[in-house]
Amino acid sequence: MDVLTHAIIGAIIAELALWEKSLPQRKQGRWIGAFLGAAPDLGAVPAHFVFSWAAGDWPWVYDPAHWIGVENSMWLVGYWFTHSLLFPLLGFFWLRYKGKRSWMLFAWSSHAAIDIISHTGAWSTWPFFPFPGQIEGVADPWSWSPIWWLVSISIALALWYSVSVMTMQWRLNNDCTDEE
Repeated sequence: MDVLTHAIIGAIIAELALWEKSLPQRKQGRWIGAFLGAAPDLGAVPAHFVFSWAAGDWPWVYDPAHWIGVENSMWLVGYWFTHSLLFPLLGFFWLRYKGKRSWMLFAWSSHAAIDIISHTGAWSTWPFFPFPGQIEGVADPWSWSPIWWLVSISIALALWYSVSVMTMQWRLNNDCTDEE
């Protein structure tokens, strides 16, 4: 899944979690949700740099050939860590124990959940890293053509718009105002 779609999904989760809050709180929450929805991919930056550089390319050039034979490279530990559902799950239990809201963990976890089903090869995820159990997804989003990224982003934006309209109706029906 592309990073922009992950960010939109994080914003959607914030929209749903903060529907009763004031407009400034919702705006801030959308930005936080978008960042957290996209943030797990930051763990892949070192691997991108090293594998591209080792192949003789500029560090940000993506080529599927860079990833052949590196599926278990230690450079992927950051990616496996940020895409693990174990740590957000532990954080969820801790936040619930403390009586705090945990929607931000859902924005982060949405990224891993989508990547579990959509990533293969070196990018296949370990849902409970550091425990073994790497799962092969059904596609390699890195090999998608830009038109499919556009389709993915368009669907996510349409869903975000629909959720925004729905939460606006919830606020109207529950007499929530933006004057907090």
